[in-house]
Amino acid sequence: MKSIRSYLLSRLLGGSVVVLVTAGVVVYVAVVRSLEAQFDANLTDRVQAFASALFQDGYELSFEFSDELMPEYDPELVLEVEGLLPAYFQLWLSDGRLIERSNTLGETDLDVPLQPTEEPSHWTAPLPDGRVGRYVAQFVRVHHVYPEEGPDAPPGAKVLIAIAGGREELVLAERNVLVGCFVVSFALMGLIGALSWRAVRRGLEPATRLAAALDAIRVEELPEGLDVGDLPLELQPVADKTDALIRRVDTALERERRTTADIAHELRTPISELLTVSEVALRDSRDHEGQNKALRTLRDVAWRMGRAVSTLLKLARLEMGAEAFDKEGVDLGAIVREHLRSLVTVERERGLQVDNDVACGDLVEGDRDVVHIVVSNLLSNALHYSPAQGTVACRLERSESGWRFWVENESAELAPDDLRTLSEPFWRKDRARADRDRSGLGLALSRSLAEKTGMELDFELEDRTFRAILSRSASGNGDASHVVAAP
Repeated sequence: MKSIRSYLLSRLLGGSVVVLVTAGVVVYVAVVRSLEAQFDANLTDRVQAFASALFQDGYELSFEFSDELMPEYDPELVLEVEGLLPAYFQLWLSDGRLIERSNTLGETDLDVPLQPTEEPSHWTAPLPDGRVGRYVAQFVRVHHVYPEEGPDAPPGAKVLIAIAGGREELVLAERNVLVGCFVVSFALMGLIGALSWRAVRRGLEPATRLAAALDAIRVEELPEGLDVGDLPLELQPVADKTDALIRRVDTALERERRTTADIAHELRTPISELLTVSEVALRDSRDHEGQNKALRTLRDVAWRMGRAVSTLLKLARLEMGAEAFDKEGVDLGAIVREHLRSLVTVERERGLQVDNDVACGDLVEGDRDVVHIVVSNLLSNALHYSPAQGTVACRLERSESGWRFWVENESAELAPDDLRTLSEPFWRKDRARADRDRSGLGLALSRSLAEKTGMELDFELEDRTFRAILSRSASGNGDASHVVAAP
């Protein structure tokens, strides 16, 4: 369906044509039948008129007929009256003897192919002059004027009367009815077409307004809501869904703007550092030790930038569903020990005490790479953000409902309200922003990975102890993440 307007108009006009044609045919047939019945009734009335002109006196039968009263039966009078066409009649006794015939017949007889009765019989056949005519034939009893009653009284005569007349008037009337039906039908079709076009145009006007409102929307400045006035019930859901889509697009664009700004902020500092270090190294080409130090600095900065970009790409693939995850038994204890060994330098520099109760061989069900990334981020955050000389603890708990792995550390800066934004990309406390080794994407990536693989990542803050909990239910279906702030 290319056009709703053309579809509606074609269906409305097509339906109207069908209805009007059907109604016209019905009216035409009904009127034609009525006209034919009236024409036959007139012929029958003439039979009764001829019957009233028959008189019987004894055994003598007389027929009193005047051509002047019915000039159509006299050829000479037919010629004198303009527009008058000849008609025909003939009378017989029941034994077939001729009583009278019209002068228009001359010496010919009317042909009666039917078996007449005392009820009028009608049929259509050519007239003696070749025209198409209508016939009627009927037996009638003659009025008996014999004064005496009794067995010697002669019986009343039984006479067959046949009358024929041209169908010109009937055909003309039928033609007028047909022309009238056509004229009225065409007039009604024109009126219905005009009303249908106006109704369709008015009916589609809200859709036109909705399209104009959508066309006026600019991506740079999305409106708070669609202003299209009153809409019919059929278009209101479309407007509501479109408005909801605009809200989602606005939210996505705002997130894109915020993410772009944060990425620019994150990359601005390392890029400036790369430029500064490279300029310093280029100024003094004889200081080999300084150049080596600059190269190491460039390597570390590039590594931090590469890690931030890789994390962003991982998040993007995760949101698009391009990552595939496995479900297998993962040695959580070995993963925890591996990452703690990689963080031993941080542990020593900050003077931290790490209590790890997860033993090698403690298996959990999940995706190995996902568990690696999440555990690495949780341990890295705990060791970097724990106060110096603080304590970091790791525990694994099992129950019939599943397993829970949690990492806790002391935190003097986090507040209960921070837990709700803790896993947002690039969110960090002010002090953390001074740490150029941290990108602010670890917990966001960890929570997304956990949710995508049927796990949960929850955060708790109890007094000054922050706890990150990675868990999986026995059914393997992770629910929405929860944030709990304990007093």
